[in-house]
Amino acid sequence: MPTLEQLSGFYLAQLREQILPFWLKHAPDRKHGGYFTCLDRDGSVYEEDKVCMWAPGRIAWTFAYLYNELEADPAWLDFARLGVDFTRQHGFRPDGRMYYGLKRDGTPLAAPAGFAAEQSTVQGWVAYAQATRGEGLYREARRLFDRTWAALQDPAGGASPRLPESGPIRLHGSSMITLNVIHQLRSYREEPSDAERLDVCIDAIRRFHLRPKQKVLLEMTGWNGEDLPGSQGRRVNPGHMIEGGIFLIHEATHRADAALKQLGLDLIRWGYEWGWDREFGGIFNDCDTEGRPIADCREILLADSKLWWQHAEALYALLLAYAESGDGWFLQAYEKVHAYSFSHFADPEYGEWFAYLDRTGRLVNAAKGTDRKTCFHIARNFFWCARLAQRWAKPA
Repeated sequence: MPTLEQLSGFYLAQLREQILPFWLKHAPDRKHGGYFTCLDRDGSVYEEDKVCMWAPGRIAWTFAYLYNELEADPAWLDFARLGVDFTRQHGFRPDGRMYYGLKRDGTPLAAPAGFAAEQSTVQGWVAYAQATRGEGLYREARRLFDRTWAALQDPAGGASPRLPESGPIRLHGSSMITLNVIHQLRSYREEPSDAERLDVCIDAIRRFHLRPKQKVLLEMTGWNGEDLPGSQGRRVNPGHMIEGGIFLIHEATHRADAALKQLGLDLIRWGYEWGWDREFGGIFNDCDTEGRPIADCREILLADSKLWWQHAEALYALLLAYAESGDGWFLQAYEKVHAYSFSHFADPEYGEWFAYLDRTGRLVNAAKGTDRKTCFHIARNFFWCARLAQRWAKPA
C-alpha cells in the first residue's frame, strides 16, 4: 500500500494526465456545441449525434466542479460552458421535459425517458453557476430540479420503467442520484426544502429498498416497497449499492449521524460482496438475489459484464469506508478493485478507461466513450480519492 501522499499524487496524476486531456482534446463539438461522447480508443468520433442527454450535464459538471475544487483553469470552464449552452438551447421540449437524445445539431432525436437527463443537467448547471457566480443559472437549475422532484414523487410521474396500469415501480437509482443532486444544490446555497427532501430520499432507501436480513438493497420495488414478482423483484445492482453508500456517508458526515454512516458502510460492503466475481475478478453489472438469469433480454448480456463506472465508484467507496471505519476488510477489498481496474480498464497508451469488458475481463470493444460512458464517474472518484488521501494524511 503506498503512502497517503503517494496515493493522492497517483490519482491526481491519473486525472490530469490520463482522463481530462482525453476529453478536452476529443469531445468538444465547436461547430454545433456540446460534446461528442462516442469516442473510440484513440479518441476518434464514431457517432456524431448526441444520443444521450445525460452526457452534457455530467461532463459540464465534471469540468466546472474541478474548476471550483481543484484548479481554476480557464480551459476547463470554457469546456464546461459548451455543455451548459447546448443543453439550454436544444435540450428541452416546450413542456419542459428533456429529450433523451438529439442529433448533432440539436434536432430532437429521442423522446424523454426517465429523469436522469434532468438530474445530470441540474448538477452541471449548478457547478457552472458556482464557477461563474451565475445566480440566474442557479435559479434555473432549482426550477428544473423542483419539476423533476415533483415527477419523481408521483407514481404516475414518468419515472417508472413500466406503464402505470401495471403498477408503478420505485427505482433505487432515483433516490440515490437525487441525494447527490441535492448535495450539489446545497453546495451553492441551502434552501429550506433541502433537508426535508434529503430525508425523503434516505427514508425511501431504508423503507422501500433495504432488505437487511439478506444484506442487500433491491434495485426495484413496488411503490410502497412491496417485493415485485419475478426477475425484476430479485434485481441487484452492486454498483448502485456502493454509490449509494458513498452519498449516505457524505450526508452522515454533514449531519454527524452515526447510524446513517453505518448504513452507508453496510451498503458499500454488501455491494462489493454481491458484486465481486470470485472467479475472474471485477464487479458484476447486475445480479439476481437467487442466482438466476436476468429476464430482460436487453440486460442479460450485460449482467455479468464488467463496466467502468462500478469500479470507479468502488475505488473511492472502499477507501472512504476504510477511512471512516478503520476496518481492514475495506482496505483489502480496495486493493483488489484497484489492481483489477488499472490492469483491465486503464489504457496508458491513449489515456482514459475502456468502457465494457466481458466476464473474463476481455474487451467487448475499445470504446472510451459511449452514449452513457463519459469522464463523469472516473474523474469524480479519482478526485475524491485524491482529496480523501490528502485530508487523511493531514487531519485538521
